Amino acid sequence: MKITDNSHQFGLVSILLHWILAVLIIGLFVIGNILEDMPRGPDKGQLMGLHQSIGMLVLALVLLRLIWRLRQGFPSPVNPDAKRLNHIAKLWHWALLVIILAIPVTGYLSADAGPRAVAFFSWFNWPDLIEPARDLRKQFGGLHGALNKIMIPLVLIHILAAFKHHFWDRDTTLKRMLGKS
Repeated sequence: MKITDNSHQFGLVSILLHWILAVLIIGLFVIGNILEDMPRGPDKGQLMGLHQSIGMLVLALVLLRLIWRLRQGFPSPVNPDAKRLNHIAKLWHWALLVIILAIPVTGYLSADAGPRAVAFFSWFNWPDLIEPARDLRKQFGGLHGALNKIMIPLVLIHILAAFKHHFWDRDTTLKRMLGKS
């Protein structure tokens, strides 16, 4: 398998970034839901630190993925005759990338507006960009939560579309992201 994408398939870098981000985002969603129901205390603080660290890792990886996608472009559609659907699919992928970028940015800004530094796995603290401000923290936190709620149907439709391609259309769209085209 090639490292880079070509006009017919995704390369190793695109495939790894896609699936690593998928796993990390699912983990963040699970941790975020657990955090919502936890009472304040050291356990919640520790889990929040893990959530924030993984979120910042997602931010770095999605930035890398965006740069990679801008350099590589997208492989040609499996069915070039379905111009409207291909255009919608491309817009959908860009929307997913943008929202996956916006979620950790708003999470970071929310945490940064709080009273404690935002640590990365206890290795170092991220730069302090915002003075502690409760209202700003709530606003960014609310936006962070709203974006997560928007992302859920986007991802579900993305998954359903992949299954539709695989099981209904019987084309190689899903296989390309599995490295099997």
